[in-house]
Amino acid sequence: MIGAVLGTVTAALVSRDGEAMPADNSETNKLVIQNLIERVWRNGSIDELPTFWTVDCINHADSAPQNLGLDALRRYHEGFAQWFLDFVNVEIDVQQQISENDRVVTQMLLRAVHVATRRNISLATIRIDRIFANKIAEHWSVADLAGLMKQLA
Repeated sequence: MIGAVLGTVTAALVSRDGEAMPADNSETNKLVIQNLIERVWRNGSIDELPTFWTVDCINHADSAPQNLGLDALRRYHEGFAQWFLDFVNVEIDVQQQISENDRVVTQMLLRAVHVATRRNISLATIRIDRIFANKIAEHWSVADLAGLMKQLA
């Protein structure tokens, strides 16, 4: 009985402008990003991109004119894979993560050793992802590339 009542209350949630609000899947949405980081970024499994991204995904972090869809996303990740060849002992840590409704904000810190200079580097990144049906539909990110370049100079 209580479950039926709570289900009714949940279904009745609406936003201020009268539109239905999506169910709060915050913890599930966080797991989508955590699993992406583990399997694609840490393990280098680029072939698993379709597991985590919608077919019509938009990668706003990609400055290329074509940043829509899985093919563009694969090209973007292959570019990062080439960049990672210059580094060893790569570690990617999730520093903090916040999720509300369909958005997940993740603060990450990449640490590695630059092969040519043998310098320890770190790269701070904040990513924002919009989740739809347990997959990333849109992505934005900001990375401290100026700080990285300073470490390599």
